[in-house]
Amino acid sequence: MTDAPLISLQEVNKTYANGVAVLKGLNLDVNAGETLTLLGPSGCGKSTALRLIAGLIAPTGGDIVWSNPMLRKNLGVVFQEPTLLPWASVFDNVYLPLRLAGEKREKAEPRVRHALARVGLSDFTAALPRELSGGMKMRCAIARALVTEPAVILMDEPFAALDEVTRFQLNDDLLALKSEL
Repeated sequence: MTDAPLISLQEVNKTYANGVAVLKGLNLDVNAGETLTLLGPSGCGKSTALRLIAGLIAPTGGDIVWSNPMLRKNLGVVFQEPTLLPWASVFDNVYLPLRLAGEKREKAEPRVRHALARVGLSDFTAALPRELSGGMKMRCAIARALVTEPAVILMDEPFAALDEVTRFQLNDDLLALKSEL
């Protein structure tokens, strides 16, 4: 007998208000420890599927079943763009989800520093996003996703806007991080 998937999409449909049906009958199981990649052409519904899983939008049909409903509240999400607060330091951008959860800065500091160390940004805690390269901004966004120690991390083409060298480096870094977890 196998364990139930962490997340199961069952006959999931998504039709937007303008009538465009992006997903029809999507079935997908995500198991613990698994790394999945959704491949397809632009506009085929990859980002929509991730937004559905994250609970940012609702399906128009089908079911999204979590093996443990508490896991849904323990997600890390990294978007195509880093979406950093331009006025906040690297530290404060990574601290943001913990702050929003009510965790005091002093208590959160070791977790934030650990997340920044994992992505190689320990020396940039006081830097503002405008002072970072594109790859460093994405590393900051990844640290922000990691700081909550999520059960699931969703990434929506996080390397799409980066040059090839940086893309390969970040991909290698993520594989190394996965092996640490």
